[in-house]
Amino acid sequence: MNNFPGVDGFLGTRASWAMDTMVLAMAIVVAVLAWSVYQARVNRKFGLHKGVQILLAVGLLSAVVLFEMDVRFNGWQERAAGVVGGTASTVVWTALAIHLACAVFSVVLWPVVIIRAARNFDSPPHPGAHSAWHRRWAPIAAIGMTLTAVTSWIFYGLAFVA
Repeated sequence: MNNFPGVDGFLGTRASWAMDTMVLAMAIVVAVLAWSVYQARVNRKFGLHKGVQILLAVGLLSAVVLFEMDVRFNGWQERAAGVVGGTASTVVWTALAIHLACAVFSVVLWPVVIIRAARNFDSPPHPGAHSAWHRRWAPIAAIGMTLTAVTSWIFYGLAFVA
């Protein structure tokens, strides 16, 4: 397709395979996260919710590590510029900065919520003393993860589609 470093993506844009994979992974994470919250809040399936959250966290951590390795080894700016030797535009850098702010917030808060829940809820999990804290901070973490996904899609569109 082109002479950019790394493996070309599969979504028909200038993005690498890793970028395309993360764009899809974030869509899956947001959908599964919403489904998992629904299972806990509506169906009161707290054990299912716990298991899904742990699997999501481990899966997303693995995907992000592989993604970061690709970005460190192959870069992304040339693909964003559309030319070998090019650099990303100011708009793309701004979108990336906003995305990273959301991502850092999420990468700090989401594990805290998960670890505190794992430590403070009984096994099998059910409402208890930790519930009030969890009901306050878990939705904030979920919103942060959703904003991370949305801002990643905006960055992707500006950098590799536009």
